[in-house]
Amino acid sequence: MGTDIENAIEMKDMYKIYPNGTVANSGVNFCVKKGEIHALVGENGAGKTTLMKVLFGLEEKTKGAVFISGKEVNFKSPREAIANGMGMVHQEFMLVPSYTVAQNIALGNEKTKKIFCDRKSEKEQMEKIAKQFGLAADFDEPVYRLSVGAKQRIEILKVLYNNAKIIILDEPTAVLTPQETEELFCSLRLMVKDGYTIVLITHKIKEVMDISDSVTVLRNGQTIQTLKTSETDPEEITRLMIGRQLKPKRERVACGGKNVVFEARNLNVRDKRGALKVKDMSFSIREGEIFGIAGVEGNGQSELIDAVIGFLKPSSGKVFYNGKDITGISTSDFRKESIGYIPDDRNLRGSSLTQSVAENFIICSHNSGKFNKGPYLNWKEVRGEARRLIKEYEIKTDSETALVGAMSGGNVQKVIVAREISKKPNLLIACQPTRGVDISSIEYIHNKIIEQRNEGAAVLLISAELTEIMGLSDKIGMLYDGELVAVRDNDDRITENEIGKYILNGRQNQDGREE
Repeated sequence: MGTDIENAIEMKDMYKIYPNGTVANSGVNFCVKKGEIHALVGENGAGKTTLMKVLFGLEEKTKGAVFISGKEVNFKSPREAIANGMGMVHQEFMLVPSYTVAQNIALGNEKTKKIFCDRKSEKEQMEKIAKQFGLAADFDEPVYRLSVGAKQRIEILKVLYNNAKIIILDEPTAVLTPQETEELFCSLRLMVKDGYTIVLITHKIKEVMDISDSVTVLRNGQTIQTLKTSETDPEEITRLMIGRQLKPKRERVACGGKNVVFEARNLNVRDKRGALKVKDMSFSIREGEIFGIAGVEGNGQSELIDAVIGFLKPSSGKVFYNGKDITGISTSDFRKESIGYIPDDRNLRGSSLTQSVAENFIICSHNSGKFNKGPYLNWKEVRGEARRLIKEYEIKTDSETALVGAMSGGNVQKVIVAREISKKPNLLIACQPTRGVDISSIEYIHNKIIEQRNEGAAVLLISAELTEIMGLSDKIGMLYDGELVAVRDNDDRITENEIGKYILNGRQNQDGREE
């Protein structure tokens, strides 16, 4: 089978069918030219990551042909792919926290001098690569001390150190600030200029337009179209991805009330190691108001929420709900209140992957009476409610009895959102509510959050996505190193750039001086 040697990657008629019959890729054709940034886009479940896992040797293809620089290959493992000049940076970082940056980069590819590791030679090569592509790093620093953005740079340095010429990046900007995103893009442009080829898996259409040369759209496991980015626009890409135009976002009506629903007062929280993660934090949320907290991950968001929901006991300070002191509340008592909670990790905290959709809908409400028939569950009522929510929230699943673990990430997220919002809570806590979900799911979840706010609920929104914070919030708190360094009304005077500076630098103005 012939192929063009000018193509870095060519995948022809690719099929990936799992043993349970799930078709992830169906006749996909994917072609990437050498020395370009090629965006691969599509909704959750479209087959993007599966296709790249097949390419990288993490999954075995069912049918099809793969060519690298004109040569047919069939990688059986990532080791084979790496040996052939490929590298992949996954959405979940694969670093050893206790190792230094240098040890992580060299792991599995250590240079030796006689029988010992040649750390000096390794570090010299790392420094050369870092300087060449603007990937600043402290090679002696333990990884657990690094920011999310710094960890990502280490992952990229690692694939470059392993001599990759084709690099796959899976949702690389999901947890980056605008400034960090631009720094990443500058590095990618330098790589392409030096002959590297980049495949960018993303759902952010703006980034596709900003950085890519070409874009391939997948939908339902099939190739819809490949376009030159300069010859298309965001509306066309969106339409190709979801098969329709996006619905307009639900309007935020003026409904802020006087009653304070939630208040944190001088809250201090330590993590399980004893480190102070939340520092003298105070803020309140009124009915009909969305309070968004913007910040780079790892700056106290998790500890704040854990203190609110009863996973951690505050060192000092108070938490109030409708005027009642709920400081140190148990998680079971917390769930009895009229509070909805969308956790930041849908698999670990938000759902039970080994249970059905219907069973996931009644987590924490199975003893409410609505779903009981004497001492037993009323399964007819449970299944009926599940079918209603599946229809209302447009959840893609075979039935209410299907396992949640077999669903795409976006649909798992919809199950959680449906469960928490259908309770009509007075307070909704939404942590990273659209992480890793596709554009139509984002649209739907955003509209549901605004709907709750319009109906009078107070909403605490925590997100690493500044566009999400700015698009939904009435007030925005900027979080840096466990402190709310600024709180602003969300109006025309505030910009993403201003927020980005606060959450990266703390209480500093544009000249870098303390306010």
